[in-house]
Amino acid sequence: MTRTIATLLTLCTMSACTLSLPDNRPDFSPTVSAADVDQAFAEANAHNALPRTTFGNLPTGSVTYTGKLGADVSGDASGSILGDLNMNVGFASNRVGGSISNINLIDPDGTPNQRFDGRLALDGVETAGQIDSFASGDITGVDVNGNRVDAQMLLILEGDVRDRFSRGDAVYGTASGQTEGDFEMGVEGVFYGTRD
Repeated sequence: MTRTIATLLTLCTMSACTLSLPDNRPDFSPTVSAADVDQAFAEANAHNALPRTTFGNLPTGSVTYTGKLGADVSGDASGSILGDLNMNVGFASNRVGGSISNINLIDPDGTPNQRFDGRLALDGVETAGQIDSFASGDITGVDVNGNRVDAQMLLILEGDVRDRFSRGDAVYGTASGQTEGDFEMGVEGVFYGTRD
């Protein structure tokens, strides 16, 4: 989620595209503001500074963390993305599940551009507080002509359980991967979440 990102190449600003979409198409209008982007950036930095939870202080049972995934993107679309993270960590089963949804494309100047339709499913493992998960799914956007474009996104999430206000009440880590399909992007960023 750095601020030095290239110019948007093929995906359009919604002001030019939304009006041409038929009623039966998804609404691709962005669902975040520039202030939301700034807040997520600050929250990611705050979570990065949190201490890792020691093995003896890990939660028991299952814990759901909600937060954000933010990343720089490059390729057919450049700028960044910001999505909602819902991560369930089963400390007894050592399984990670959940989803990333409401994925918004952000222009290089920090202006929200469009929301991708679709969601990513999380599937991974937790080992002594270490999180290793895949996030995969289909996303849909619109190009400069207002045409629907589809791609499959696959990310690798690697991180840790951390202590914010109490033991194991936060997660933080890196997210990297790509999209393939009608538009192709490289993705490099982070995720964070706080216990519900």
